[in-house]
This record gives sequence, structure tokens and C-alpha cells, in this order.
Amino acid sequence: MKFRNLSIKNKILFGIGLSFLAAMIFLMAAVFYQFENLSSSNEAVLEEKLLEQLYNKYQNLVRTRAIVFAEIYKNNDNLTDEEKENLIADINRNADLENNYFYIYSLEGKTISLPPTPELEGQNRMGYSIKNRYLIKEMLEVVKKGGGQVTYPYINPQTGNIETKYGYVEPIAGTDLFVGSGGYETEFNEIVGSSIKKINEVRNKTLYLSLVIFAAVTLIMFFIILDISSYFNKQVNRLISAFKEVEKGRLDLNLTYESRDEFGRLTRGFNTMLNKINNLTYNDPLTGLPNMNFLQMNLRDALENNKNSSKNLYLFTLITDNLNLINSNYGFQKGNKLLKEIYQRLNKELDNKTIIARKNDEFIFYFTSRSGREKMLSFASEILKNLSFPYEIDEVLIYIKPKIGIAKAAVPDENCSSLLKKSRIAVHFAEDKSKIAFYNRKMDGKLSGRMNLENKLRYAIKEEQFELYYQPQVDGRKNRIIGVEELIRWKHPESGLISPGDFIPLAEDTGMILELGDWILNESIKQLKIWNEKGYNDLKMSVNIAPQQFQEDDFIEKIKSILNDYDVNPAFLELEITERTAIRDVEYTIDVLNRLKKLGVSIAIDDFGTGYSSLEYLNRFAIDKLKIDKSFLHKRDNFNIVKTIIMMGQTLDLEVVAEGVETEEELDFLAANGCYLYQGYYFARPAPAEMIENNFLKNRSLNNEL
Repeated sequence: MKFRNLSIKNKILFGIGLSFLAAMIFLMAAVFYQFENLSSSNEAVLEEKLLEQLYNKYQNLVRTRAIVFAEIYKNNDNLTDEEKENLIADINRNADLENNYFYIYSLEGKTISLPPTPELEGQNRMGYSIKNRYLIKEMLEVVKKGGGQVTYPYINPQTGNIETKYGYVEPIAGTDLFVGSGGYETEFNEIVGSSIKKINEVRNKTLYLSLVIFAAVTLIMFFIILDISSYFNKQVNRLISAFKEVEKGRLDLNLTYESRDEFGRLTRGFNTMLNKINNLTYNDPLTGLPNMNFLQMNLRDALENNKNSSKNLYLFTLITDNLNLINSNYGFQKGNKLLKEIYQRLNKELDNKTIIARKNDEFIFYFTSRSGREKMLSFASEILKNLSFPYEIDEVLIYIKPKIGIAKAAVPDENCSSLLKKSRIAVHFAEDKSKIAFYNRKMDGKLSGRMNLENKLRYAIKEEQFELYYQPQVDGRKNRIIGVEELIRWKHPESGLISPGDFIPLAEDTGMILELGDWILNESIKQLKIWNEKGYNDLKMSVNIAPQQFQEDDFIEKIKSILNDYDVNPAFLELEITERTAIRDVEYTIDVLNRLKKLGVSIAIDDFGTGYSSLEYLNRFAIDKLKIDKSFLHKRDNFNIVKTIIMMGQTLDLEVVAEGVETEEELDFLAANGCYLYQGYYFARPAPAEMIENNFLKNRSLNNEL
């Protein structure tokens, strides 16, 4: 009978049984081989270890005896040297040392004590030799080096044969004597033989036990496999029958299941599959949430029912601004897990009856309430607060940038499509600190303005309509400029200077920050080279790095390339990254910072204290400097936070720079707490390179002001 014609039960029985038998035979063969291999190869290792232990034993005995004899010699100054030697010989002769004895010789070769052959005591054995080896001379060579192991031929008094003797000799401090002891080859071989015998006995017992276990397990497995195959056959036939029912159109079929094993899960999966066929149209396959079809169907009914109600209907659109970046950096698997976590948090904030629908990076929900605009803004703020805490996905901390757009249904003529459009327009304007926007009609025009700004920004990057300004960094102890931080400015030919706060977030949202960041790096290092050539060789250039730049695969190679192009010393380049950038992926950050440190570039953590400050992370990062965010310095209530940051820097041996120093009171407070590196309007406003050079670099003191 061919194998393919066997029933599933018999195939399982045959396959598992054959696999098990082959595995057990292979295992037993491996065990036999390993035992045989170990027994032969380990004898040499065993002998080496036992010999090492023997030497250590004699070393400890001899050193102890040498100390005792030295003390006896020292404490009997009233005796002559000969009397001292006789005293030591008597003590050594009467010592109870089981099978060991100590021999004592003078450095001239005189035998002081030799318990097995006392008749040799007093004789000079310097010329004594066995097998052309002058034993005492060889021992003296070792003694002169402070003592050590000796191996030599000697007559075993027990057998009368010449055997190899393993011993240890050491000088007796404060005397011209040395003491030694050892054991014979016969004794050592007996120890080795006894150990090998024990090992072989254990090996043989283990092999016999393995054979018995093998036979018992084989028999037990036969009956287990037989039982399992019968169970498999029953469950498979049950599922085959169910699929035949489905073929007939019974999509409402629901199989019962009792077990929690694979067949139980398969049965549940079968039921779930049929359920999804009915519900797939209205559910998001990733999160299981209602999709837009389901939301719109219910929203239409809600709008219709709310026409004659005194309640307001509010539609919220929540988006994760940086989801594309998260997916790019961490992969879609982590991104999908993140979406589920966002939903879980959002669900806790809302009533159980509220429908939350998902579309791409959007979460959309609505509800009715008698509350007005301010109450809705407050509610949205609470939602964002709880969603903004970091998410731990597969041991990686991920921060999101959520924002909310809110639209209020304008009854009675509001429809589903227009309300959804309004909330989506509103979310585009949620760019202030609150990250919340309530729809108003003016937004329709402003949206086109945002799109226009995006087009202008793309053109500006292409035409390089930007200029770098620089703000000095000051060492208050020396009253001297030690470096500058680059700050980008957009000089639009028609609109004039455009604030970085207007275009940097847009650049990050659209991905244009990568190209813009490369330009900033190149221009900053280029300017540093210009200043170096003018003699400002100890000036450090600080460059801000966007999160997207830091996550690029070729980020470090770009740094190397630009430094090489302008022949600039990496020690005078400082890269500034924010806390959130640093802890987005801790292991990745550690690797990149270590490589930058190896390159010679300095690293500063910018806006420190506004993110997830942790000594644990900081201690693992190869950083050089902390920059205290200016928001802490401008409120006295935050001074304790500033003190803590300064102490953290001192603890980790990091430089600490205070940003945004504007008043003498702030300066005095910082100096009093051990912070002497500053940056802010108190010293200088950001300015173009030429003004920085003329007003500061030509005279590195702070007598001039911009």
C-alpha cells in the first residue's frame, strides 16, 4: 500500500513513530560516541588537573612550614645557628604529616633534615645526582627565584625504585635554608587510576540506564502516538463535515468546541472566519475596529435623529502626526501594534457606547452632548494628555504626536460627508501647543494657505533661500565665547523672514527636513572651516539634528563625508538631539552615539528636561553635554528642576548649558548652582556669520552686544 493512500490517522502514526525512533537512535548513538570520546580525551585533562592540585597542595604545605621555621629561627636569637638548625630538624622530624615529609637544606647544600634517611643529615649533598641530574643544585636555582615547583628523579623509600617526584621548594625567610616537600609518581598514578575508575563506573551506569529509559520511552510513546492519531483523525473528519455544510451555504454554522488545543483553536478560527465573512464590510481588519463604512452608516442615522434634539453632535478626528516616520523607523509590525495601543487608551476615555472608527492614521468618533465648545476643548486636551505618554512596543519606547480636529454638526442641514470633511480640515490646523483645533469657516481658506506654504518650502529648498544665523555660547567663568549654535532662517523673496516655527514642523511632516537638514549640516561645517582659516581654531559649532536625520541609515557616513570635504577636526563639531529622539530606540541610539564618539564628534541633549529624563538612559549614552530648556529658566517655580538637571550633569561628568538666559537674576542663580555655560539674549541674539565674527569672534570677550 502506498503511503499517500494511507488514512490521516495512519500517516500520523507512521510519521511520528518513525521520527521518534530515528531521533532516539540518533540520540543514543550520540550519547555512546560522546561517552567514548570523553573517556579517552579527558584522561589527559584529568591527569593535568590532578597534577595541578598536587602541586598546589605541596605549595601550601611548604609555604606554611617555611613561615613556621622562619618564626622559630627569629624567636630563638639566643641560640647559635647550629643550635637553631638542630632545633628545626628536631621539630621537622617529629611532625605528624601522614605520608608527607619535609626536607631542609642549606643554600650550600648541607642536609639539615631528611626524615626518611636521617643518616644523611649533616652531609653536604650539593654533588648528589641521579640520572645525571644534580638535584640539590636544581632546587637551589628555583629557591633563588623565590621558590616554585620542582620535578626530579628520586628513590621511593616505599618501593626502592627511582621514580619521578613532584614537589615544591621555598626559602625560609631570614635564614640561609630552604624547605621542600613532594610526592612520588606511584602515589600520583594511584590517584589518577582511582579517579578514572570512578568515572568509567559512572559512565557505564549512565549508558545502561539510558538503554533502559530508551526502551521504556519507546513503548510509552507507541501508545501515546496511537491515542493522539485517533484523536486527530476524529477532529479532522469533524472539520471536513463542517466544510461540506458550508459548501451547501450554511454560513451561520457554529461548531461547538470543548478542548483548548490546536483543534479547539482551529474550530474557533473556523467560527471566526464565518463571522468575518458577514462583518468584514464594516470592520477594520487590522484592529477589529469599525471602519468608515460602519461609522458613516451610523453617523447618518445619528445626524437624522439629532435634528430635533437639544444636544449638539460633535465629530472628532484624531491623527498620529508621525505614524509614517514610526512605520519607516520601526516597521509596520510595531506600527500596527502601536495603533492597537492607541485605541485601547482612547477607548478608556470614551463612553462604551461611542463608536470609534479607524482609517489609516485616523481615529474618528462622535457623540452628542449639551456641553459647549470650551468643554469639548477641555475633553480633547485630556485625551491628548493620556495618549502622549510613551508606548512600550516590543521593549522600544515610542512617542506619538497626536492632534485632534473637532467639528460641530450644523443642524438641520449637516450631512455625513461635510461633517467628516470639516473635522479633517480642523485637524490640519491643530499645530499650536494644544494640538487641538475647532473647525471654523476661515479654515477653508487657510488650508489652501498651508498647501501654498508647502509648495513654497519645496521651492525654497531647491533654490536655497535659507541663511544660517548663529548664537554664541558663553563660558561665564572666562567671560569668553566658546562656541555657537546654528539657527536656520528662511529669507523668502516676497514674504521676508519666515519663522522656523512655521516651516520646520511642516518640513518634518512632509519629510523635507531630510534635505533641509543635509543643507544645514553642510553649511554649518563650511562656516566652521572659514572661521578656522581665519584663526578661530578653538570654536565649537553646534548643529541641531532632526529625528528623521538621526534615524537615517547613512547618517554617520554623511557626517564623515562633510568633515572630510572641508578638512574640519571632528572635535569642534557638536550635534544636538532632543531627549525624545534619543530614547525613541535606545539600543539604536547607543550604537549611533558610540560611533559618533569614536569619530570624535561631541553630542549634546537639547531641550533637556522636557522629555523622559532618566539617569539610567543617560548613563548608557555617549554624550558630552546637557542643554537645559529655556522654559525651566523663565519660571521661578521650575528652579528646582534646573538645580536637579545641573546635579545630574555633575554626577555624570557632563557639561551643562543653560539656554534662554535673559536676565542677570537667571545668570546669578545658574552660577550659584554650578552652571557656567550659557546661551541667550542676555549675551547675544542670533545673527548672521559676518555679524558674529565682527562683534564677537574678533574679540572673544563679551564687551560687545548684538
